Amino acid sequence: MGKESENRLKHFAALKSKYQATQYQDSSPASLLYLILRKLDLGIELLDLESNWLGESKLEEILEAIKQEQQHKVQEFGNLEFEFSKLKSKYKATKHNISWQSSHLYFILLKLESGNLLIDSEVKWLRANDLYVSLKIIRGTWRFTTTSKSK
Repeated sequence: MGKESENRLKHFAALKSKYQATQYQDSSPASLLYLILRKLDLGIELLDLESNWLGESKLEEILEAIKQEQQHKVQEFGNLEFEFSKLKSKYKATKHNISWQSSHLYFILLKLESGNLLIDSEVKWLRANDLYVSLKIIRGTWRFTTTSKSK
């Protein structure tokens, strides 16, 4: 057995475990289930044909696991969005209307929240995006933390 074939078998076994399909006997990397599980793992939506095959193959628990994972992703997406909104409000960056997914702002604000200092390029990014009020708050917070640490 080649290294690639061995890796595919291990990957298939891991996916079967993740999607609660360990009772499925076929372990061949050419299996329809392996294709479906790889698609799921990549976040690719299943075709009706594939979903129907899961049902016909008595693999409804996979469909249930898929639904639960999708619900979890939607909830986590909302959590990230809410956390970003709270940080924007705290640092008075609410006029910054770029989504949290495509903006450096979430990372920068979370970096501050976790007690890390900004590097020059991050400060320049805040200036370039007219977030001067945020910078003022950040400088005040930084002075407070350095003053309180030195006492």
